[in-house]
Amino acid sequence: MNLKDKINEDLKTAMKEKDAVKLQTIRSIRALILEFEKSGTDKELTPEDEIKMLSQAAKKRQESIEQFRNAGRNELADKEEAELKIIQVYLPK
Repeated sequence: MNLKDKINEDLKTAMKEKDAVKLQTIRSIRALILEFEKSGTDKELTPEDEIKMLSQAAKKRQESIEQFRNAGRNELADKEEAELKIIQVYLPK
């Protein structure tokens, strides 16, 4: 099963479970995939592209966590950490 199919399955599961954080995170990953597909490149989404996109998303979350912690916004940092954990599920170990 490729990443896009797994994302769609997990999206359905998150909707059924009413898991708002997981749902939002999966939707953001799905948006990255759709953006890549509509970018005008004739290139097929490869596993390397998937890893690159997910790594960038994880890095953004990590930077946000640091900024929120430095600003004393722990509730936002906790939310970003939850999203980061979800993204890491899709990254290779």
